[in-house]
Amino acid sequence: MAPLITVVIPTYNHAKFLERALLSVLDQTYANWEALVIDNHSKDNTVEVVKNFNDPRIRLIKIQN
Repeated sequence: MAPLITVVIPTYNHAKFLERALLSVLDQTYANWEALVIDNHSKDNTVEVVKNFNDPRIRLIKIQN
C-alpha cells in the first residue's frame, strides 16, 4: 500500500535535531506514512542517524544545490 502521508524533513548539518524529529513521526498513531529526509550533503552524522532507525518508511535523499 502506498503511503498516504509524506513527511518531508529538510536538513543540513542538523543531525542533533534529526533523531528527535524522526522519533516524533514514529510516535504518531497513524501508520500509513513515509518520511523523506532531504539532506543537502551534510558534513555531520546525518546519514548514520537515518540508518539507525532501520525503518523502510524513512528514506534519505541527498541533494546538492
